[in-house]
Amino acid sequence: MTAETALRVGMAAGRVFRRGDHRHRVVIGKDTRLSGYMLEPALTAGFTSMGMDVFLFGPLPTTYRKNKRPFHPSPTALDRS
Repeated sequence: MTAETALRVGMAAGRVFRRGDHRHRVVIGKDTRLSGYMLEPALTAGFTSMGMDVFLFGPLPTTYRKNKRPFHPSPTALDRS
């Protein structure tokens, strides 16, 4: 995946997830591969351009990312593995 593709994915997903009148939130977690440091800002740009609030969790263990729901109330989460 390229940064341009990640930007477009963020914009398209943001368009779909943005429903209703309230502010929508998305959580982005990543692992330590170098590609995550390229894709995270591109996804963030795509989501924020669609009016969503983005919370960056940074590098996290896979188990935490998969079980994050009890720790963060965001209904939308992306995990690129």
